[in-house]
Amino acid sequence: VCRGGLVWQGVASSRARMRLIRVWAWGWGLAALPVQCEVVVVGGGVIGVSVAYYLAEVGIQDVVLLERKELTSGTTWHAAGLVGQLRTSINMTQLARYTSQLYRGLEEETGQATGYRQCGSISIAATAERFEELKRSASMAKVFGLEVNVLSVAEIAEKYPLIQTDDLFGGIHIPSDGYANAVD
Repeated sequence: VCRGGLVWQGVASSRARMRLIRVWAWGWGLAALPVQCEVVVVGGGVIGVSVAYYLAEVGIQDVVLLERKELTSGTTWHAAGLVGQLRTSINMTQLARYTSQLYRGLEEETGQATGYRQCGSISIAATAERFEELKRSASMAKVFGLEVNVLSVAEIAEKYPLIQTDDLFGGIHIPSDGYANAVD
């Protein structure tokens, strides 16, 4: 329902409920906002929406999310949406793995499309040094419990036939990586 620039949309999760509000600003005149709520989150990009989601998850049921245009219309809309899991520390890898697992079930939980697709990722090395670095990363990933496969040049070409492999040394493949559509 749109009244004077204020759009109210109900977003329901199996864990909690949130009120989602999109505010259109015309000059300095804003449409009327709710008189009170528990929490106001400013910004409807990936961070703001995530904050609102986790507030609702911990039981805060009256969350107002303010966005000046459409959700994800700021810098989020042009993000690549890659959901990679291998990072340089165990804590960052665990956080990235949690994100990947969350995306797998988020659409079913909320009914909101995420555009998530688990397709795997390939990182390639065009120098011997970079290939050694990737192999070290693969060893570290295995310690973190993340499945990573070291690939020969022939295996890279088999997984991605369109790639030119003349100058490659090898690479790694993470089958559980994916991407999400930032606009969904």
